[in-house]
Amino acid sequence: MEILKFASDLPYPTIEVNKSISESKLLMPSYAGSGSELTAVLTYCFQSYITPRYPELAKALMGIAKVEMHHHKLLGTAIYELGGYPVMGARTYWNGSFANYTLDPKKFLQQNIMAEEAAIMNYERTILNLSYESVKMLLERIILDEEMHIKIFKELLKEF
Repeated sequence: MEILKFASDLPYPTIEVNKSISESKLLMPSYAGSGSELTAVLTYCFQSYITPRYPELAKALMGIAKVEMHHHKLLGTAIYELGGYPVMGARTYWNGSFANYTLDPKKFLQQNIMAEEAAIMNYERTILNLSYESVKMLLERIILDEEMHIKIFKELLKEF
C-alpha cells in the first residue's frame, strides 16, 4: 500500500479574532497538553525512528508527524492572536512522559487510532465553547486531517 498524502486538500482558514485570553486557554490542551498536537508529533517521530524494518510505516508516521506539527503551529498562532502565550503545556508543562513509547507496531497503531479519536472528540467539545467562527473553522479543518490519519493507521494496521 503506497500512502502519498497525509492531510486533506482543503485550505486552512485565516484566523480573525479579537483578544480573548479565555478562548486562548481553550486551545491550550490541544496545543501542548498530554493528548496534544505536540504529543502526537513527538510520538509519531519516535515511532518512525524505531521502525526501519517497515519503511512504508516509518514514512507514513513521519508524514503524519509533519501534519501534526503544522497543526501545532496553527494552534500556537491562534493562541497568540487571541492574546495568550503558546507555552508548551496546558494545565501543566509538557513533558516527555506524554509521548507513547510502545515498541510493537500493531499495539502502537491501535493506540494511535484511539489517540486520534480522542483528539477529534476534544476538538468537537472545544468548538462548542468557542465564539470566534474562524477558530471553530480551524478546528473543523484540523479534524479532517485527524480523520485521514485514522484511516491511514487502520490501513497500516492491516499489514500487521
